[in-house]
Amino acid sequence: MPGQQTERRSPAYLDIARDLGGEIRRGRFPVGQNLPSERQLATEYGVNRQTVRAALQHLRTQGCVAGDHLGTYVLAPREGRAARPSPGPAPAHAFPGSFLRPARAAAGHGRLLRRQPEHWAAAALELPAGRAALTYDHRLRDTEGRTLQSALSWFAPVLTVLVPQLGRAAWALGEAAAESGQDADLGDLYGWAAAAGLRLRAADSVQLARGTAEHAAPDGLEVRRTIADQHGRPLIGTAFRIADESAELRYADSQAILPGDRQPRPAAAARRIAEPDRAVLSSWASPNAPDRGLALRARIVLACEHASAEDAAGRLGHSAALVAAWRDRFRAGGLQALEASPRRARRRPR
Repeated sequence: MPGQQTERRSPAYLDIARDLGGEIRRGRFPVGQNLPSERQLATEYGVNRQTVRAALQHLRTQGCVAGDHLGTYVLAPREGRAARPSPGPAPAHAFPGSFLRPARAAAGHGRLLRRQPEHWAAAALELPAGRAALTYDHRLRDTEGRTLQSALSWFAPVLTVLVPQLGRAAWALGEAAAESGQDADLGDLYGWAAAAGLRLRAADSVQLARGTAEHAAPDGLEVRRTIADQHGRPLIGTAFRIADESAELRYADSQAILPGDRQPRPAAAARRIAEPDRAVLSSWASPNAPDRGLALRARIVLACEHASAEDAAGRLGHSAALVAAWRDRFRAGGLQALEASPRRARRRPR
């Protein structure tokens, strides 16, 4: 009615996602265990199942939950490190990277915001002209506060879906802080991408540059880096500005594989089973164990410690999908995720 102010409400699926996220943080749904079914959630929130699916998909992009044919289950929190400068040499393999001479000590600081990309980056990432994109502004400064290297990185929207940790950071940024930005540390981005199955390659171009207010860097060198995955999809564009007296540029391959792709993936360490857990799993997997379902799940986890899901499935005589599902449940929630047996109820024939 005229004269009345209407309250702007967020979409229903976002409200549901926030509520479920809060329940997960409060421990109502333990790590590795299923959320209620889509039908149950739709009834609980008084919405249709499409709205529930959108909420669950949003939680997946934030890295809070994952799904398989057993249902949607809770993941262990994997929050990024707090953004804080650390003295010492700039890490060469952390995102976005460093072109400083090894002897130059520098502290890094990053901010996540939304900014219109430079023309070359918008073209490389196939971003709409004139539209702001998720941006990472990272500076390396010496002990006197002088900027030795600045790096502006723009991300293709699909990367926030492919890499849940980045999606979670983008979600936390919100709209209020999008222009001014907020402190963030994306130094592990290459590792996150590798764990998500992405194999990244970088193509660089180097030119002389003059300092600008935007980059707050002295005259020196500019390196434009475009990063694509194994399918050729452009995902990141970064403009480095390096003070000329500090720069160290070495190129053996203009299409170099990024560090996260040639270093062991962080997930590999999760395959090692702690000895106390191994003892419990071995007891569950005993041929005389009373719970056959639990025994199978224990055998799956033990078989996957030193083998892929496909190889373990061949040895156990079960599908690779089933083996991968229970392996991932154990990695997410430990023994309790196996013991809870989050199976879906069978549908009754109509």
